[in-house]
Amino acid sequence: MKAAAEAFTSAVQALAGQVFPWASELRVRHEWSYAWYDDQPKPITLPATEKNTPKPPQ
Repeated sequence: MKAAAEAFTSAVQALAGQVFPWASELRVRHEWSYAWYDDQPKPITLPATEKNTPKPPQ
C-alpha cells in the first residue's frame, strides 16, 4: 500500500507543474483506514516556472 501511495504521489508531482503552473510546492497527506499516517506532510518542491517564481523589483 505504501508503494502504491508513493507511485501515485510521483505521478501527481509530474503533472502538478502543468496543471498548477503558479504552485511552487505540493503537500501530500496519506490516510490509512481513516487514521492519518503522517500529521505533518513534507512539502515537495515543484519545478520553477514563470508563474511561481518571484520577480526581482524593477
